[in-house]
Amino acid sequence: MKRFKGSIVIGDPSYFVKSDEDWERCDYGRNLAALGFTDYLYLDFPDDPQIVISTDTGEVLGGICQDSCSVAVVYKAELAKHNPHYEEAFGDVDNRTVIEDFDGEIACEVVPVETEYGSDTDTVITGTGNINFRSCYEEDLS
Repeated sequence: MKRFKGSIVIGDPSYFVKSDEDWERCDYGRNLAALGFTDYLYLDFPDDPQIVISTDTGEVLGGICQDSCSVAVVYKAELAKHNPHYEEAFGDVDNRTVIEDFDGEIACEVVPVETEYGSDTDTVITGTGNINFRSCYEEDLS
């Protein structure tokens, strides 16, 4: 669990970097401090793309699509400073979640699930604070 106060971006850290050299220098997203990020949360995220919803309103706030089996939460201002063209790197707004003026804690947990194919696990990212949210699969909403 990590506390954040400010506008945040949740997404694959490989989309944050400007070059392959940056990607290696930050140990493939594990050490974003090497790129100038002062406060961040790195998460192993082996799941398929998910959406992020407000748990207060049900509104879809964004998405999470990852190619690197990881997700990071960073401050939007630090990401814009490091890579002013980060939106282009994400390619689609469904590939990232931006939450403006978040003040709270973000946690990640692996939860057991039962599917038609047997037992599995899902990775769920939750935010608790002035804006409450969680990640889930879109089909889980129906």
